[in-house]
Amino acid sequence: MDPFVTALEELAEALLAGEDPEEALQDIAQEHELPPQALRNRALRALGPLETYRERQAELKREREQTARRRDPVLAGASFLAAVASLSPKLTPDERRAEIKRLAAEYDVDPAAHREAIERLRRR
Repeated sequence: MDPFVTALEELAEALLAGEDPEEALQDIAQEHELPPQALRNRALRALGPLETYRERQAELKREREQTARRRDPVLAGASFLAAVASLSPKLTPDERRAEIKRLAAEYDVDPAAHREAIERLRRR
């Protein structure tokens, strides 16, 4: 197997874990006895800019989740209500309404359709 494949997988994991791209690249290149510049070149082709890899992967995950919720309105509603349930009880009523509105847009649901459930959550 190509030694770069394993090194690139380890580098991707390190970047997702929040490690410094340069330190991770140097450590992994040394561990696999690869020239750091060669690993960097392969990583840039395979993963794109290393500094933004973690953010780009998080955005892709959010997009996949949003697509799944759009396909399944029950999942969207349940996810929305779970997010509402996790809102801080320290929020003012206006802040709470604003957050519910923001979450409704994020989960692509009509908050009026979930009014009763939201009211039950508020009483807890």
